[in-house]
Amino acid sequence: MSGGSTNGITPETEWLTTQSNSDVEKFESNVALSDSAPRVFALLERTDPESGELELYAWGVEVGGSANVFRADGHVLAHCCSAEGARRMFGIIRDVVLVWPEETNLTE
Repeated sequence: MSGGSTNGITPETEWLTTQSNSDVEKFESNVALSDSAPRVFALLERTDPESGELELYAWGVEVGGSANVFRADGHVLAHCCSAEGARRMFGIIRDVVLVWPEETNLTE
């Protein structure tokens, strides 16, 4: 018989694809983002003044009703009680990094 088995059993390759797709669908439905799920709302890259390499400088993460802006090393640059406040603060941090890149290279 050409064309594979006709005994009603799904070929393994088709089963793996179906299984994989259903796992993805199950995963997506289980992690449907709620209002309290963390969301990255901004990334800020800059050119390091010393090395000249492009690097991640900061990112903003919204969790529920509050948000934080983090430096790449995990240091909190700003904590805000609202996502709107964090977006404004991220804008200020972005402007400072663009205007004074050497100063933002200092560590405390």
